[in-house]
Amino acid sequence: MARQWVKKEVRRDPLVSFAAGAEAFVRKDTQKALLIVAGVCGAAVLAWLLISAHVKNRNDAYSALMRAETNIHANPNMTLGLCDKIISEQQHSSKTRALAQYIKGDALYVKEDYEGAFKLYSEAMPGISEELKPNVLYALAKSKESLGKYAEALSFYQEFTVDYDRHYLSPEVYLSMARILSVSGESAKAAAYIEIIKGRFQGTKWSSYAENLLPTPKK
Repeated sequence: MARQWVKKEVRRDPLVSFAAGAEAFVRKDTQKALLIVAGVCGAAVLAWLLISAHVKNRNDAYSALMRAETNIHANPNMTLGLCDKIISEQQHSSKTRALAQYIKGDALYVKEDYEGAFKLYSEAMPGISEELKPNVLYALAKSKESLGKYAEALSFYQEFTVDYDRHYLSPEVYLSMARILSVSGESAKAAAYIEIIKGRFQGTKWSSYAENLLPTPKK
């Protein structure tokens, strides 16, 4: 009985059934079977070549972006050229091109082209990896602040505090908000953000910077 049960289960096994069918097919038409095997092997080789080319392109792109990133301040024009090349090449993924747009935006910011930087950051945001979205959002806010468009900058900064309040850039965001409000004459609101910085980042450089934003007492 046990042997019959095993035979019955083997017949039910789809993998065994496939193997048995394949064996019968090979015996019946060996030439056709060899052609199929050759075709499968050829497809596998082609797939491997395509994957290798994709990996090489990706590695080359990230190597170029690392060079672009390290030269933002020393040679922003080189950074722009490297990023433009990657942005224009269609074989790269949307995330790779978004990263190139973000880095190009930083180079434009260094060159004080704040409008151009904002445009690149905006284009990068939809495709950028999740871990870099806070950085791009901060960059959007910083561009608007540098353009003197304080209301728009505050809107981006406030969005940052809602979505990424525990991010490492949050003290700079709170400091920027306090600075904008202080310059805009909204001292009470600025003081509220200064207190947040002094409370959450006590003993850090951010706390010292916040103290410097407070108005000097009149003698």
